[in-house]
Amino acid sequence: MKKFASVLAAAAAAALILAAPAAAVLTVTAVTDRDSVEINDNIYLTVTVSGDSASVPEPNLPNMQNFNSYSSGRSQSISIINGKITTSVSFTYILTPRFIGVQTIPSISVFNGREKAVTSEIRITVTKARQSAAQPQRTAPQSPRQQRAARTAANKGEQLFLKAETDRKTAYPGEQVNLSIKFYTSVPLSSNPQYMPPAFKNLISEDLPPVRTGETDIGGVRYAYSEIKAALFALNPGPAEIEPATVVAQIPTEGAIDPFDPNFFQKFMSMSGAQGQSRQFSTDKLVLNIKPLPAGAPEDFSGAVGDYSVSAAADRSDARAGEAVNFSIIITGSGNLKAVTAPKFPELPDFKVFDTMSSLDIRKEGDVISGKKTFTYILVPRTEGKKTVPPVKFAFFNPRSGRYHDLQTEPVTIQVEKGGQAAKSVNFNPGTGAAPVTASGSDIRYVSDKPGSDALPFLAASILQLPYWTHLIPVALLLLSFWLARLNRFKLANPLLFKFRKARSEASRDIDKAEALIKASKPNEAVSVLYDSFMEYLSDKCGVKVSALTIKKASELVKARFPSATERSLDEVRELWAALELRHFSPEAAGSEGASDLAKKYSLLLLMLEKELR
Repeated sequence: MKKFASVLAAAAAAALILAAPAAAVLTVTAVTDRDSVEINDNIYLTVTVSGDSASVPEPNLPNMQNFNSYSSGRSQSISIINGKITTSVSFTYILTPRFIGVQTIPSISVFNGREKAVTSEIRITVTKARQSAAQPQRTAPQSPRQQRAARTAANKGEQLFLKAETDRKTAYPGEQVNLSIKFYTSVPLSSNPQYMPPAFKNLISEDLPPVRTGETDIGGVRYAYSEIKAALFALNPGPAEIEPATVVAQIPTEGAIDPFDPNFFQKFMSMSGAQGQSRQFSTDKLVLNIKPLPAGAPEDFSGAVGDYSVSAAADRSDARAGEAVNFSIIITGSGNLKAVTAPKFPELPDFKVFDTMSSLDIRKEGDVISGKKTFTYILVPRTEGKKTVPPVKFAFFNPRSGRYHDLQTEPVTIQVEKGGQAAKSVNFNPGTGAAPVTASGSDIRYVSDKPGSDALPFLAASILQLPYWTHLIPVALLLLSFWLARLNRFKLANPLLFKFRKARSEASRDIDKAEALIKASKPNEAVSVLYDSFMEYLSDKCGVKVSALTIKKASELVKARFPSATERSLDEVRELWAALELRHFSPEAAGSEGASDLAKKYSLLLLMLEKELR
């Protein structure tokens, strides 16, 4: 019984060590390329996430109503030093300001399931556009099909219209297809149009920033235009659909500004609170034909489509037996690099091979998605000598040439020296019983010719003297560690479920924070907290980011997601949303609706929604 209890104690201790998560260090920083920008220009925001693990979470961009944001690319690096892994990923975004004045980029957060890190707020001064007397007229490049469609709309007398087209109608799975959506206007607008991107079927999309703006003549009518582009990649052969994109624009009834005024974009972006007739414009639904990849794929083909090259390298050419060597396979080129998987690694009997880690760098230049993807393996040489990693094969399909390409890397040679911790032999000298036992190697220091020099037997004997019931403690700790490990895995596998459950508690904490700001005579900051909190609450409940939707679309989403939601609660949601949005972006227009009243309304609405959003 004592021996059994001792074994359980040792097993529990080992389980606790293995089950306990490593002390991770998660950091996030955010910087812009400048702190002042003109209303018709862009700024670059770089968010860098670092951690001591093979992967780090993507940043959670807050709702930024004062800027339009577009993903511009990412770069990643993995460092492995003495077995310690450090990862750093830089995400780049292009921000286009919407209003003149001092604008704030809110705090950006990341969460890896164990710890959370946030950045500081960044203040950006948005100024008027500088006038340029010699500024040339910008003309929109248009395909013949787009010219015909735009001319048809112009001939119909349409003052505003929205057109979408792709640069091709047929493509292979994984081949890049560029989508262009243009909004034309020949009349002034009273506010920045609200853009709702299309939904996709059998397609994934990547932003191609920034938004292009300019002027063009169509059928003798002068139009100002804004163009948004995206790169699309089909998933499977068959039809692929691009649902209609939508723009909601306010056409002023009075106080209009000329869209061809030299300061039009400055005035256009800086207008707030203007009223007018609201109109909605939508594109036509587009259908693409996705062709199957041709037959004859190489044996090593795993679905990569694009134009790539492959190389391999070790972080050093000399190593010792038992020491780790970082071996990388780098795939570079243009295409959907996110979908590229690791090439098949050859059998290496001379090495212990540990699981691969991948890093991804993406660039978006010239409306082409390109970059590199690196797969890193940790190789541990077993014995000394000259060791060679044979060529690694990688195959891909090039849609331009319509052919498969089968590449391979150059072999990599590593000179392995004898390890510094190689085991030594133990010799026992034959002779009489009085002959002493001697230690012949530094790795057997536990052998001693003096009795009583090891305290371990005495410690074990002391433990065995304890009462029997104390040996149940390790068993309980073992069961607890198993339960905690299963709970942690369940949380990681169901992030939306836990966000749904924690939405109420997070919102309550935000209300307390807002009330503290109100007491500190900071009502505008309190309203900002309440607005962001309400957006996060609805997003966590619905599992969709609602801040990108209109109030009408969001309420329809809530009703579809929770049929038990009553019209009264939906009305309350719409009313609170409108009040928070008004006070958040136009404090002077909020009237008598104070921050304290909004906090109370939010608190009461939570009680109502928690009963219905189940």
